[in-house]
Amino acid sequence: MKNKFAEQLSLALGRDKALTQQQIADRTHVSPGQLSRLKSGSRSTDSQIRKSLANVINDFWLNYSGARENFGVLSFQNDRQLQGDMFSALMKQKKEQRQRERIEAEFEEAITVKPRDRTPAQQLVIERYPREYAEEISAEITDLAKKAEYAGILMDKLQEVIDKVNQENG
Repeated sequence: MKNKFAEQLSLALGRDKALTQQQIADRTHVSPGQLSRLKSGSRSTDSQIRKSLANVINDFWLNYSGARENFGVLSFQNDRQLQGDMFSALMKQKKEQRQRERIEAEFEEAITVKPRDRTPAQQLVIERYPREYAEEISAEITDLAKKAEYAGILMDKLQEVIDKVNQENG
């Protein structure tokens, strides 16, 4: 079974016509057979291989997939609705955003209570909120990328914007 990075690698290799798989293998210092196994998901990758492949292929979705693997970033990229009906996906995303905003308000209220005075429900919200927040960030990145793709904005242009923001904000 393919992992998400292998799926994105396979897609990226299909999209990238600038380099042959042999050239990619040579530039990333892996054998063509190893590249094939990485693409099929029959071989796992480490962070150095993911980074090297992402740098050589320079594909937005592969970069994002590698970041998910390397840094534990969550992803909604393979959500069936995002791949299909854009309107349904946006409505689903907005509903989830409202739910997260409600949890955020509960979290903010809970953290104002001294730890020894918190209810079990407040403690649960405090423990749950970081994951909800991380999911929101990932959903926003995926939403931005899908909207840009839908609008015809090239992923390398979007990557330039993200790189500039990262440089400015650290």
